[in-house]
Amino acid sequence: MKLKDLKDVLTFRSFRPEPDDSGAPWRKRFPREKTLLLSVSRRRVNWLSLDKRGEFTDAGSMDGELKEVLATVGTELRTHTETGWCAVSLNHRFVITLEVNLSRRAGLEEQLRTNPKAALGAKAERGKRYSLIHNPESNTSLLLACDDDAIVKTEALLREHGLQVGRISIGIYGMLLDLISQVTEARAARAVSHPGEPFGNVVMVACCEGSVVILSQREENWTELRSRSDLYTDDLAPVLDILMPLLQNAGPGAHVVFMNDEQGSNFAELLQARSPGTQLSEVTVPQQLAKLLTDQ
Repeated sequence: MKLKDLKDVLTFRSFRPEPDDSGAPWRKRFPREKTLLLSVSRRRVNWLSLDKRGEFTDAGSMDGELKEVLATVGTELRTHTETGWCAVSLNHRFVITLEVNLSRRAGLEEQLRTNPKAALGAKAERGKRYSLIHNPESNTSLLLACDDDAIVKTEALLREHGLQVGRISIGIYGMLLDLISQVTEARAARAVSHPGEPFGNVVMVACCEGSVVILSQREENWTELRSRSDLYTDDLAPVLDILMPLLQNAGPGAHVVFMNDEQGSNFAELLQARSPGTQLSEVTVPQQLAKLLTDQ
């Protein structure tokens, strides 16, 4: 055994996942190491550093496309991460759709990565990367399609400035899955505390750096979905134009559950002005998007 291997065992380093192990939690891949978090939209880039103590620091933002931003502050961004590793939320060039009767055969996730056409049939398009989640209680599924070219170019641009992509995600998709999980837990708790009583209709709204996804749920069924990118800047008013028809379709008493990429939005005021009396639960936590990128 080499001396380095012995030291790794003594410090438990040999039991840690490798930095490029995308299946391992971010904080376990980079323990006590400073890393960079990037939120990339079409017209703006936000950044945040995760320091050695696991706290968020060094926040910043610049308007412009990623290439333009990196040309200006790329050197500075590299100083926010010790070994160059970063996690990226890509906030544009994606589509999320609600599908019915998609295959649920074993091994489908792996086939989505290697041969999407065989997994999705006519729904598959060339030049796309896919992710899929099924509703366990009905025949509906959520399908994420992202331009492969956008991912490749993002990774290449960051590499030119000494940054390595350890994780690239569609942030709003992760937020939507979190919302679904929270609603599912609430339904289960309701079934225990009020057996036999209906849970009611829910409209889930996720907003992330200009993008929005809205999913309606009637009891266990996903019924409608709208997905738009580059819809708004800082004012969430355009989100209400997408939301209101779905809220009307959900019927009286529908409950809106809202998550934003960061706390402090004016969504509650906008909703009250457009639909007085609508029940709203905001589940946004501080630095919501950054926590989703690093807690998984």
